[in-house]
Amino acid sequence: MSGNSSSPTQTEGQHPTTPHLVYDPPPAGAPSLPARRNALPIMLDDPRIARAVRLLELTPARDMTLADVAAHVGLTPFHFQRTFLAVMGESPSAYLRRTRLDRAAMNLQMSDEPITRIAFNAGYASHEAFIRAFQRQFGVAPSRYRALAQQARPQPSQEHLARLPLISVGTRPLLRLLAMRFHGPYAQVEDHWRRFAAYLEQIGYPLDRAEAVGVILDTPLITPGEMIRYDCAIIDHGINLSKDALQPLEFQAGRYVSYRYQGPYAEIFRAFETVSLAWIQTSGEMFLPDGNGGYEFYHQPPWKHAGGAQDLSIVLPLAG
Repeated sequence: MSGNSSSPTQTEGQHPTTPHLVYDPPPAGAPSLPARRNALPIMLDDPRIARAVRLLELTPARDMTLADVAAHVGLTPFHFQRTFLAVMGESPSAYLRRTRLDRAAMNLQMSDEPITRIAFNAGYASHEAFIRAFQRQFGVAPSRYRALAQQARPQPSQEHLARLPLISVGTRPLLRLLAMRFHGPYAQVEDHWRRFAAYLEQIGYPLDRAEAVGVILDTPLITPGEMIRYDCAIIDHGINLSKDALQPLEFQAGRYVSYRYQGPYAEIFRAFETVSLAWIQTSGEMFLPDGNGGYEFYHQPPWKHAGGAQDLSIVLPLAG
C-alpha cells in the first residue's frame, strides 16, 4: 500500500467499499507525510521501545521530556533517541506528534467535542498551537477538517440499521491485559494474531488459558494502512512470565456499547460501522473522547479461525 494519503477535499462524496479492509488512500487522511527512515515494525518486540510507546500514548496526553521517557526505559536520552529511530523509523517527537494528531482527527470526525477540548487531550497547551500543528499535518484547519472528514464517513445502510436490536449497553469492570503492538492494515490482523500466538508459545504462556482481546487504536479512514496500530492482548491472569515484550495495559471500568459479530474478519468494518455510525446516530449516546481505542473481545481464539468465521464482541467506550 502507498504511504501517501489524500486530503478530505479530494474525496468528498466518495466512500470506498469495505469488505477487503483497505482504504487506500485514507479518505480523511493527511495530504502527505514526511519521509521515514524505515517502515514501522510489523511486530514491536523490543521491550524498551514498547514501554516507551505506551508512555508516549497515555491519554489525555501528558507533558514529558525526552529525558523523562529515556529514564522510564533505562536509557540515556541519546541512546534512547537513536534506538527509537532505528526501531520505529521516526524520532520520538515525530511519532508522538503524528499519533496525537491522528487521534485528534478521529475525534473531530466522530464527535462534536469542542476543538479546545480535543487540543487539550492531544497535549497542546494553546488552541493556536494545536491549529498550527494540525494544519501542518492535514493541510486544513481543524474546523474545516471536521466538516470534510464527516462527509467522508460511510453512511449507514439498511443492513446496518437492521442489526441495531443486537446492540447492548452496560458497565464492564476493570481488566488488566498483557499486550503486544503490531502495525499494518486491518487485512493483516489475523496474521498478527498468528504471530502473537507463536510468541506466547515461545515464552511459555499456556494458549489454552489465553483470552484474546484486540485493541483498535487507529481508523483506516485517517491513518495509512502501514501505520495503523493494533494491539494483540490477553487478559492477565497473573501467570509469571520471564522478561519479554508483553506490556501491561488496562481496560478501564465504565460504560460500553457491545455488538457480537460472528463471521469472516474481512467483513469486520461493516460490524464496526453498525455501532460507530448507525447506532451512535440513533442512540443519543456519545463515545468517550480519547477512550484509548475500541476493543475486540474474542470468544474463540482468533489464531485458530484465521480465514474462517471469527467470533468476537466489538466493545466501544461511552461517555457518561
